Order: sequence, then structure tokens, then C-alpha cells
Amino acid sequence: MGPIADEHRDPDELIAEITREFCDGLQARVESMRSALERLSSGYDGEAAEAFYRAAHSLKGTAASFEADELVGPAADLSEVGLRWFETGVLDTAEVPAALVGLERLQEAVASYAARLEGDASG
Repeated sequence: MGPIADEHRDPDELIAEITREFCDGLQARVESMRSALERLSSGYDGEAAEAFYRAAHSLKGTAASFEADELVGPAADLSEVGLRWFETGVLDTAEVPAALVGLERLQEAVASYAARLEGDASG
């Protein structure tokens, strides 16, 4: 649908569609963080540290905008770790397993959010 057709759509319908698109894109965000962590598992990589931080930080902000409160905490925790790695240029490889656990918490939160949206859509 083009912009002209969107002008005549119900605003609640548009918001629901944008929210579904946000939810549908969450797995790709998690996978980009997972990929960056895999690269970091063998030692510091500035590009991977930046990608990890930016993905987590962006998710933290957008999750709050979409009232995906269950995502905010795990994303904030990962963002904090990623920012430290990115700013200091130092990575203790022992931190990577803890970040992977945090990423699993985020994955669980994504599933919870998706289930909540599904429940809201059907109810």
C-alpha cells in the first residue's frame, strides 16, 4: 500500500502493523548480536564490539518505544557490556560466556514479547 492509501487507514491498524514489523525483525537483531559475539569469542575485534554495542543499544531504545518492557532489561545489560568493550578496546574473553547467557535471556524475552503480541491480537 502506498502513502496515499495509508492516509485512509485506521491509525490503530497502522500501529499494529508497525509493531508486528518490529517484532518480526527481532530475531535478526538477536542473530546480529550473536554473530558479533562469535567473532569476539576468539579475541577483541573493534568492528564486532561496535556492532554488538550498537545492536543492543538500538534495541534497548526501540523496545521501550514499542512497550516491549521485557526486552529493555536484557538489551540494556548487553548494551552496557558492549559499550565497555567498544570504548575501552579491551575484551576479557571470559566475559563472552556471560554475554551469551545475557543473549539467551534476551531471546527468551523476544519469545515472551511475541507471545504477548499474539495474545493481544487474538483477544
